[in-house]
Amino acid sequence: MSRRAGLAVVLLLLSCAGHAAPLTLQLCQSNEGDYPWTLADRPGLNNLLIERAARRSNVAVRFHPMPWARCLFKTSTGEMDGVVAASFSTQRLRIGIYPMRDGRPDAGRRLMRNQYLLYRRKGDTRVQWDGRTLHVDGMVGVQTGYSIATTLRELGAPVQQSQRLAAPLLDDLQAGTLAAVALTAGEGTRLLADNAGLARRIEAMPLPLAEKDFYLVLSRQLHGKHPGLAERLWQNLRQEQGTAEWQAEVARFR
Repeated sequence: MSRRAGLAVVLLLLSCAGHAAPLTLQLCQSNEGDYPWTLADRPGLNNLLIERAARRSNVAVRFHPMPWARCLFKTSTGEMDGVVAASFSTQRLRIGIYPMRDGRPDAGRRLMRNQYLLYRRKGDTRVQWDGRTLHVDGMVGVQTGYSIATTLRELGAPVQQSQRLAAPLLDDLQAGTLAAVALTAGEGTRLLADNAGLARRIEAMPLPLAEKDFYLVLSRQLHGKHPGLAERLWQNLRQEQGTAEWQAEVARFR
């Protein structure tokens, strides 16, 4: 090989190295849907925001919908690099790393904030919630793996977690198997809007049962290998949410 040809090969190799594919993060999310944040048939707002922050961070992302409990488990083992939209609980510190500040989750770097509402059969006075005290005569249905179950138990309510999906819980509520159901506000509103029959028989209590911040939680394995990347990604989530482009994206999302 001539000297000139050898130099060309070296330059080609350097060029390829400079254009190496970015690290791809494998992120899991619930396959149950939570409008408008996570959807079964297209990217939700969480996906769109994370993709924007990932581009700023020079990484790629791939989303893997799966049952929520499996998602948490695979993140804890490092099979997944992170979980999309997990609220904070001390038990989940075993699963992965949250963006922290002064020993607590940093709400300024959250992914989103969501409300949980309590749903009952219309006019059922056996279910009462005044924002502080809960009275319920019967079981409250919660999707499996959802942390709102802990809140309900702290309020003294008996909780049943036998359904992964939100829609069957509303069916059980309508049938009288459950006395009440706790759902995220967006998902509950969407389900009632899509089903006039349910909407005639089921209502949301006016006061939120809880309002929680949800985070992009990264696996301990990923954080150990790329701590700087983790911090950069969380910070870029915050910066993206403050841009006019993102605010316009949210406003036109349907």
